[in-house]
Amino acid sequence: MNKILKSTLQGIGIGSSIMLIFIAIFNVTIDFLDVISVYLFGAICGFLPIVYEFDNLPLPIKLIIHLGGSVIAFFILSTINHWVPLQPEPLIGALTIFTLIFLVIWFIFLIFNAQQSKKINTKLKNM
Repeated sequence: MNKILKSTLQGIGIGSSIMLIFIAIFNVTIDFLDVISVYLFGAICGFLPIVYEFDNLPLPIKLIIHLGGSVIAFFILSTINHWVPLQPEPLIGALTIFTLIFLVIWFIFLIFNAQQSKKINTKLKNM
């Protein structure tokens, strides 16, 4: 449970940070519903990595579940909050940007976890 809570809170932090960057770049104003939606979206994206705990699923399937769930959450919340117009070009652009941001964050976590695993294996070999 502690791992899920930590991951969910990390998702909220990352999502909030990205939203602050977008606010600064595009000079947008947000209201209370937007803030709650960003927190909810971050929590969902932070919770979805629970799928990586299932050893019987191959990594590409885990990534598809994580990315797919995140995309669904983004488009539901962006539709509710009118963040992205429901037209092909803006939707494709938003999906592209979202996917790129997602993959960058995912690779950062992958590299971090690989480095941690390497350190743990080195300590175990030295014992």
